[in-house]
Parts: sequence; C-alpha cells; structure tokens
Amino acid sequence: MDGLKKNNQITDQEVLMPTIRIRVFRDGKPDRGHRVVLSYSGLAGGMSNAEYTDSDGIAEFDADYGQEGKVYVDGSEEGHWGSYSATDVTVNL
Repeated sequence: MDGLKKNNQITDQEVLMPTIRIRVFRDGKPDRGHRVVLSYSGLAGGMSNAEYTDSDGIAEFDADYGQEGKVYVDGSEEGHWGSYSATDVTVNL
C-alpha cells in the first residue's frame, strides 16, 4: 500500500496506528463530557492524554499496532482495549 485510500482499502497509517474509539453511555444514551484516558501496557507503558467524550459519547485515540491497556473514565477503570481486536469499547455508566 502507498498510504492512500483506494477502493475502500485501509491505509498504511491505519494499519500502524489504529484508532481506539471509546463510547460512553448513561441510561442507554450517549453521554458527553466524560474524561477518558487509556493506559498502555508493556515496556512503552504509560498513560494517554485525556480526551473528552463528544455529543455522541465518543472519545478517540491513536495507538500503535499491538498495544493494549485499560480504559479509565472519570478516573475509574472501566474496561480493556487492544489494537488487535478491541478498538471499539463501550462503557455503560
């Protein structure tokens, strides 16, 4: 691939840096304004910068392929993410 989207194929950047999408719901509805942080496991571990959920209850992060970690919403651990499979995580508060 040359890094450009052609015929709905994914790009090199999307393969190397998948988007982790956290969806936050309260009472079955998307909830805005929650502080979301990801932890990163492994040797390059640490924490992401905080993102806040938008009006659709979504906060997005770029991650390196193969990374994984925990999802924190408003300071509480709420789940696990992984760039191999768990790139869309739903949190019900």
